[in-house]
Amino acid sequence: MRTNRERARLVHERAAALRREMRARRRRRLNAVCMAACLLLVTGIGALMPMLMENVSSGGVSHASGTASLIAENGALGCILVGLFAFLLGVCVTVLLYRLRGADERRRQDEPDDED
Repeated sequence: MRTNRERARLVHERAAALRREMRARRRRRLNAVCMAACLLLVTGIGALMPMLMENVSSGGVSHASGTASLIAENGALGCILVGLFAFLLGVCVTVLLYRLRGADERRRQDEPDDED
């Protein structure tokens, strides 16, 4: 028969395990939403590019000096914005991969070793 102290310890351990599991589920949901948003952004931009290029070739854009100039009248500003967007996308992917790696390491530490 267990003492009250042992029962209380088991209850606290179980509560901590449930909290860890809930945090892990919340983290997985957040990661899934972030990945879906990035995928939607990339595919949306990719779907819009043919329409933009069609406008350039048909003469619908008055400043058809280049693809980057579609963003602004100034071609250099367009290139800067495209570079900035590419950098931000790279940062987002790096942060996402870093978080996934950290989550994987935490999961490995939390798992009990079954090497008996």
